[in-house]
Order: sequence, then C-alpha cells, then structure tokens
Amino acid sequence: MSRLDEAFADLVVRMAAVQAGTTEALLAREVLANTALLVSAERGMGNSCVDLAAHAGRIITLGSRTVQFPALDDWGDVLRASGVCARVPHTQDANVPLFVLEGTRLYLLRYHRAEVRLAEAIVHRAQQATPVEALPDTPRFHALFPAVDGVVDWQARAAATALASPLVFVTGGPGTGKTTVAARLLALLLHRDPTLTFALAAPTGRAAARLSEAIGAAALRDALHELAPSLPGVSGKTLHRLLGYHTATQRFRHHAQRPLAEDVVIVDEASMIDVLMMDALFAALKPSARLIVLGDPDQLASVDTGFVLGDVTRAAHDAVKSSAIRRSVVRLAYSWRFGQQVGIGLLAEATRVGESQQAMRALQDTALTDVAWQLPHRSAQELLAPVEPHVQAFLATDTPVAALAALARFRVLCALRDGPGGVTGLNALTEGWLQRQGRAVMGWYDHRPVLVTANDAATQLYNGDVGVTLAIDGVPMVHFPASDGGVRSFMPSQLPAHETAWAMTVHKSQGSEFDHVLVVLPEADSRVLTRELLYTAVTRARRSVTISGSDRMIEAAIHRSVVRGSGLTDRLLAQAGAS
Repeated sequence: MSRLDEAFADLVVRMAAVQAGTTEALLAREVLANTALLVSAERGMGNSCVDLAAHAGRIITLGSRTVQFPALDDWGDVLRASGVCARVPHTQDANVPLFVLEGTRLYLLRYHRAEVRLAEAIVHRAQQATPVEALPDTPRFHALFPAVDGVVDWQARAAATALASPLVFVTGGPGTGKTTVAARLLALLLHRDPTLTFALAAPTGRAAARLSEAIGAAALRDALHELAPSLPGVSGKTLHRLLGYHTATQRFRHHAQRPLAEDVVIVDEASMIDVLMMDALFAALKPSARLIVLGDPDQLASVDTGFVLGDVTRAAHDAVKSSAIRRSVVRLAYSWRFGQQVGIGLLAEATRVGESQQAMRALQDTALTDVAWQLPHRSAQELLAPVEPHVQAFLATDTPVAALAALARFRVLCALRDGPGGVTGLNALTEGWLQRQGRAVMGWYDHRPVLVTANDAATQLYNGDVGVTLAIDGVPMVHFPASDGGVRSFMPSQLPAHETAWAMTVHKSQGSEFDHVLVVLPEADSRVLTRELLYTAVTRARRSVTISGSDRMIEAAIHRSVVRGSGLTDRLLAQAGAS
C-alpha cells in the first residue's frame, strides 16, 4: 500500500453517489474505499484488473488494514449503485469516470479501454493474414532459408508467416534466432520492394541498441545486401521515442490520426511492454504497416501493468488451429547459443517448465562446467569468488574502451533492490571488499560502474545504460559505449539519475547478455522470487552462471509463476473465435 492508494480510495468515496447518514451508506462507503485500495494496489503489482470472485467473502490484509469484502452479488450491487462504475457495454458513458465491471473483472476505465482496443487491433491485423500453406518458392527465400530434409525450419516458417501477414509474434528463448529471422525478413521485404521504410524499437534504450547491433551483425554475417543501404540511417529507438512521447502532456505525437510513416516496424523484448504502451503502438501504425514483434514470453513481465506477450501466446496456444490469432504466433525452440553451454540450456529449460528437481540436478552435476551452485555466504570473498577473476581483469584495465569491454563480460544479478542480498547490500559488500584490498571506493573513484536509471534526451543516455568511471587528466569522467565502437564521456554532473552498479536487479538486466553471471537470491522468501525471474537471470549468461542461494529459495522461485490479472487472453480468444 502507498499514499497514492490511500488518496485514490478517498477520491472514489468522495465521487461516489452514496448518501451519508445511514448504516447502509457507511457500509457502502467502506466497501468502495476498500475496493479502490485493492484495485490500486493490484495495478501497482502489474494487474490490469481484479477478479472480484477471487476476493469475495474473504478477509485480506491491505497495507496496515485488515478488510473483509462482501459476497460477490452484494459487492456487485454496491459498485453498480455507486455511480463510479460502469457495466459493459456501457463504458462510453460520460458519467463513468473510474471503474468498469465486466463479468467479475473490475478494471480502472483506462486499462479496460486499452485492453479492448488492443484486442481488437491484434485480431483485426491477424485476420488480414493469408494462410501459409507452403514456404515461398523463390530463389532469395531458399538462399536465406535453405531446406534441410526431415527438419521443420521454424525460422523459415516465421519469415513466411510475416511475409503473408501484417502482424507476427516471433517468440522463443535466447539464441533461438529471433533477430536473425527479423533481419532476413527485412532483406526479403526490401528485395520485393526497395522503397520500404522500417523502424527498430524496444522498451529500453539498451534493448533498442542491442536490436540495432543484432540486425547489423546478421546483415553482415548473412550477406543481406538489400539491407546495406538502409542500415546506416536506421538506429534502434525506445518505444517512447519512436512514438514521440511528450513528458509535459503525457501524450504521444503518433497515434491513429497521425500514424508512423514506416512501412515495417520491428519491436524486440516484447515481454517488457505493458498494455498501455502496446495499445499506443498498435494505434500508431498506419493501416498498411507490417508489425513484427519479437520476445520471450517466459521472461519477466513488464514492470508496469499487464503482460501482453504472455496473454497473446496463451491465446494462440488455446485457440483452434485455424484461428487467426494462432497463425500469427510462431515459436522458435532450438537455441543456438546453448549448443556448447549444455548446463545453462538444461538449467534454463528446467526453470522455464517449473521442474525444480531437474534444475537442482543440473546445478549439482559437476560434469556441467558452465553452471554452479553455492550456498549463501556472508563473506564477500566467498560470495564473489565465481566472478572475482573477471572483476580483477576489469580493475586492471586502463582505458575506457578496455574497461567497458571487461565490465560487459560479467554481472552480479539480484532478485531484490534492498536488503543484504539486494543491490544496495551487494554494492556495499563489494566496495568493502575492494577497500580491504587497498582500493579507493569513495565518490567518483576509478572503475566505479554506473547504471543509468532514467531516460535523458539531452545526453541520449537511457534507463539501463551501464558506464564506467575513469579519470582523464585527473578529472573523473563516466564513459559509455558509443554505436561506432568508441565511447561517449560525461562529467558526473551531466548524468541523469544513476546508481553504482557492481550489482543490478534482474529486471534491469533484461535485454542484455554477459559471459559470466552470478545470481544472488535472498535468504528469505519474497513474492518477487519467481520462475520468470530466475529464468531471465540464468539466460543472461552466455558462458557460465552461478546461483548463490539455498535450495529452498531456488525451489520456491521455480514453483512460483507470475500470473497477471488480465482479460486479454479471453478477449482475444472470443474475438478470434467469432471471426
């Protein structure tokens, strides 16, 4: 609970059409206040709506309050009589400023409207697809996706689906070739029409930069000559930047009446996109545009509201085979990255499917040299042992380019931000360890890693960017990677909001990869410790990963899966099924 939740509850009671002075009115006000607290708190936990049936008649704790909700029918009667809650399909009523009740799902009006628009937009685009009966029989397609007898090439299927549809979701874990498909698909589209324009985007600045890098690398590796003229003028953008977000007005420059000019839009790391942003993206596409969405639905959901990619993939899984929504989702299963790192692949897959015993067997198998498990340690020396050689190699660098390259090879990831096993605790632990080695750790000391925590257009530094402090002529400067392989350097006073980054949360690591990863789990259980968090942490590693935590915490994480309150899956199934 927060002060914002309390203020919202007060607002709801003041706006409600409930006359004071009677016992029934007092009870109704209490129900409305508690309902507002519940909806606001659930939205803060990422839920688009609250299922009243799950709380009706129950006593629950909301912050410092213990509240009891009425029976479902009585609860609905109070809401319908309050004047602040609409019933579907009457959601356009100007006198309904706050809630929508659809079945037993209670939404804030803004999220209900976004979910309805988004479902309609997804299904509308999916229905425009031409069913793919066979792969395109063209020389260029065969050159990019050569056939292998007896093997289903899902990358080729994904490309063929995207060629025949204005919408495709290409899903899969790390190393399954999602950006390879996107790059080859762009080449095929430009081969067909060299005048096409395209945009690359992602939820964060770092993820957008990685998408650009991956598309460029694929273009060179696969000799995608069609892409060569276009790539120098196209760089990955955050979705906020692509859509032209204005901080002052909290509105987007591009929308249905002023759509994006690009013919093709490729969006990566879609698991991180919330329902409001995805709604804004679909609204900003021109009718003839093609949208290619890349992501891993088994990773952490958005830190904001909803889990659109998860809802879409669930709808595709549950839909009938001929459904448009099912045809619009293609999953890539084979990971090219973990071919040599067998242990990481086994651990990631066991975590993904919720098999804690298989995960523990992988961690305890000494023959798997790329995964390791250590019990919780209070000693910094013991805890940091798996990454100490990489820390020392980083500390030995003497140029910004070398320091950034060394820092990018390892990372310490935490489930929590605060506490001894969180980011703040591990940053302090690491600095204490360095100090005992005789290194300065005060202020802007040399080799201090820095994580940017806010977007800043002036410096073009974005939330999630990681830099390193190295003095130039005795003056501390913070250096960040540049797109040309060099560095961009800033005085500390020029930086947007930032923090020390010897450790970072798993959430902040999304969209990044490191050679060596140390994952530190808390000693006490927490609701943020989930299967998706552990899977995301493990799959940040390219060469080795060590899990530091008790077997009890590992098993607790694997057995707890994120479930976001949403009606999007059901809405997609209903609309696609009715087509």
